[in-house]
Amino acid sequence: RTRMILKSRQIGATYYFAFEALIDAIETGRNQIFLSASKAQAHQFRSYIVSFAKLVGVALTGDPMLITSDLRPAEEAAAELHFLGTNFRTAQGRHGNFYFDEFFWVHSFEELNKVASGMATHKKWRKTYFSTPSSVAHPAYPYWTGDRRNRRRKKSEQIKIDVSHAALAIGSVGPDRVWRNIVNIEDAQAGGCDLFDIEELRDEYAPDEFANLFMCDFVDDSMSAFKFNDMIACGIDSLVEWKDFDPEAERPYGTRSVWAGYDPQESETGDNAALVIAAPPLEIGGDFRILERHQLRGLDFEQQAEFIKAVLSRYHCTYLGIDAKGVGAGVYQLLAKHGAMPGCTVARIEYSLELKAQMIMKAQNVVRRGRLKIDTAMLDIVSAFVSIKKTLTTSGRNVTFKAGRGGEDGHADLAWATMHILMNEPLDGKEKPKGTMEII
Repeated sequence: RTRMILKSRQIGATYYFAFEALIDAIETGRNQIFLSASKAQAHQFRSYIVSFAKLVGVALTGDPMLITSDLRPAEEAAAELHFLGTNFRTAQGRHGNFYFDEFFWVHSFEELNKVASGMATHKKWRKTYFSTPSSVAHPAYPYWTGDRRNRRRKKSEQIKIDVSHAALAIGSVGPDRVWRNIVNIEDAQAGGCDLFDIEELRDEYAPDEFANLFMCDFVDDSMSAFKFNDMIACGIDSLVEWKDFDPEAERPYGTRSVWAGYDPQESETGDNAALVIAAPPLEIGGDFRILERHQLRGLDFEQQAEFIKAVLSRYHCTYLGIDAKGVGAGVYQLLAKHGAMPGCTVARIEYSLELKAQMIMKAQNVVRRGRLKIDTAMLDIVSAFVSIKKTLTTSGRNVTFKAGRGGEDGHADLAWATMHILMNEPLDGKEKPKGTMEII
């Protein structure tokens, strides 16, 4: 009755469970409830279900979605399909099978899970949790390992669950009656998924990143500069909460000012480039809202500059911070020249130990004070920040922060690009932002 699946990224789990739920609703008339950290994520289920129905000439509409079927008596009530993001509290009186998508990445998991499990209290309902792994510090991790159950039991009643890949590759029901399964990218390929070039992905991602994203290994953030739980606390449901932002519009944020940060691709390390666009605080001490982010790969400096100009043409961008070392020097020169970015201050950023420390300190302050807001679907930004770790320089004499420069350090390009934006505000966040000065 209860399933927990740990999965690789992008292997089609949401697609699979959307189809499973639709078939169950048609055949049994049972309600289906889809839970995600944001409305946009929950509506991915809805999009798939609508597409499935179109294949047989049926147009499904509504939220909740009502489904009747010739397979059941006409007098039976229609099955209800609910798609819930941060509005999950409104469904406390509902009941049915539920699917909890990316449960290892939601904030306030304990609270959300109480509501979810309450909706499936009756023995006829099925509970399905599935997610890519996040951090061992996430509140859902003790559910996965069985440790949370043990906390409420005497020592003689405690259980031990083997959550290794070897034990769970084909699925296994544990002593707590939960069926657990691990499906990494190699399992998916062995099962017939031919969508990946696994060796290319191994080259593209650092070993620890590849293990987390595709091999179902959890991250230990004890050495990270940014704690995982602090980062997911920054998540919000942008479709519900940001009424002044429409990502589908020609001008997503209207004529209001945005700031941008760019971390260029380094040809010698082969890491990604990243562009992040944020709405700056509307008042002193207000929130930074990340509106859009992009990652680039395989482009020269001229192509990178053209991409930035094209994306920012939809916004009124008044500040752009660029790491101007290496390839970034060319990107900076093209965008900083007269007329390239009208009305925008293009800031030249050249990293040093001192500047890096200031950037980290500023970002930590913004995160801890709850001033950074990102849509809960932006899991890559959370991962980027958590991947930054404190370490010693080669000489062993100074402390620095490493990640996002390829090789064994992993990628954190989205985090650095975001910090280029945050640095445009003074450290205390109480003064006016910087003007045309260069950050060197």
